Amino acid sequence: MKKFILLLAILGGILVVACGGSDSDSTKSAADSGTTESSSTSGGGFAELGRDLRAQRMRSASVILQDGRVLVTGGNQPAFQAGAVKTAEVWTAGSDQWEFTDDMIVERFSHSMVVLKDGRVLSAGGRDLKNTGTNKADLWDPKTGGWIAAADMIEAHENFPMVLLNDGRVIVAGGSARDYNPTNVAEIYDPNTDSWTQVGGMSVERIWHTGTLLSDGRVLFAGGGEPDDPHIKNAEIYDPAKDTWFSAGEMNVGRTQHTATLLKDGRVLVVGGRGKRQTSEIYDPSNNSWGEMADLNEPRAEHIAILLSDGRVLVIAGTGSRPSVEAWDPDNNSWQVVGKIQVGRYRHLAELLDDNRILVFGGNGESGILASTEIINIEVGSEVEQAVLTGTADPQLPTPAPVVDTPVPAATAVIVGRDVYEDPLEDPIDAEPDGSASLVPNGQPVRLPIGGVLASPSLQTGLVAVFLEVISDTRCPSGETCDEPGEAIILLELRQQDAPFGTTEMTLGADQALPSVKKLGKYSTVFVDLEYDSDNNPILTLAMVQWRKK
Repeated sequence: MKKFILLLAILGGILVVACGGSDSDSTKSAADSGTTESSSTSGGGFAELGRDLRAQRMRSASVILQDGRVLVTGGNQPAFQAGAVKTAEVWTAGSDQWEFTDDMIVERFSHSMVVLKDGRVLSAGGRDLKNTGTNKADLWDPKTGGWIAAADMIEAHENFPMVLLNDGRVIVAGGSARDYNPTNVAEIYDPNTDSWTQVGGMSVERIWHTGTLLSDGRVLFAGGGEPDDPHIKNAEIYDPAKDTWFSAGEMNVGRTQHTATLLKDGRVLVVGGRGKRQTSEIYDPSNNSWGEMADLNEPRAEHIAILLSDGRVLVIAGTGSRPSVEAWDPDNNSWQVVGKIQVGRYRHLAELLDDNRILVFGGNGESGILASTEIINIEVGSEVEQAVLTGTADPQLPTPAPVVDTPVPAATAVIVGRDVYEDPLEDPIDAEPDGSASLVPNGQPVRLPIGGVLASPSLQTGLVAVFLEVISDTRCPSGETCDEPGEAIILLELRQQDAPFGTTEMTLGADQALPSVKKLGKYSTVFVDLEYDSDNNPILTLAMVQWRKK
């Protein structure tokens, strides 16, 4: 009997520990019922579990506020139809917990944020509920917790850097535009006039690149590219004092989803990237050159890099739900594994707190999208002062950057998804009659009824689309004469692996000779045709392909 009681006690203890760090619900009503208490059940004190976010989040954005609090906004949540959310939370030291603040005006993920000189927070870009790149921007007031709309950006941007300039303005550059293809457009926001101004364009189109404010006030943009290649080696610098772009040469390898950190000596450390990059290198502004540094202990991408006050750089977790944390020492150019976080993750966020602790939160882990929060405690040496390193750069870019006139805002909505697919497709086949997902190879069109599901090339590795509805169909009926050819607009629900994309519209014009195509990460959807059966039920012909805009 004593053995049985002891066994129950052990099992009960295991259950308590397993539930202590569970993800919170993704809605406010569920999350407000309580918070998860802090736990330090493992990790030897290096990383302690804190109270969960109120909502699970990945591809969100965060900033540390002037009063030491942390603001996180938007992102993906687990619910399939919640591809983008507009909720926001604030973490406060002392209570060490998250509380909801007011919602943003626009739902968004893969966006960027920055704290302005007056303490307000600018949130802009990303993808919206329709899974379309957005040019909307919001401003948050830390005194009231409220949001107001800021002026729209000139172009939509998602997966892009946003950098606060020394004069208080903000620069954004590159990312994916409304058509899901990378852009080279750069623009500056002036909070004094609430306006955006285009500042030429980068020499190449970039997505998932880095933007780093150099110690002399210029901005370094480096790398970028789709996760599955090609990855960009090129780097360039924008000088706001001269309103001029300069070449910053090429990195030793192409990188995307990497990090770039301004060091205390004014150089920039670039780390990792997709393609199992285990390398690091340094950009030196004083001679406009790149040099290879020591290799990491593990390859990393979609990780976080934090500059410690003693001059070291900490890299945390990364693709593959890695839990390890490494530190780079500039004194001896070496990487050392310094510990592990308790929940491996990627697409997460981290902020250096005023007391040198590091708050790590959200992201994607082995269990899916996370609400888990932990605090890293690491011994930090004497603070190193920030040096100003005056840079030089070649004023001639490798490819002259095009300058696009600032467009006059139009009253009509921008139509997206009208790129055409020119390669041959297979003859269409009917959807599965039992309503299950049609699993087909890339390039195989399927005729889908409302609610029909297409997965290509598989449920695990491809893109999954659900035909939701016909939004409108103004095409001229067969046998009739119309003044305009018209168009059909459909609504799809999309996801790839564990990432919900939400919904997206696609348009096919009656006068189009080729199908419409829309790029969504590695894969693209092809809107081939829309017909109606004898009962006037819509039948969509849809395909998935691997496609890059030419």
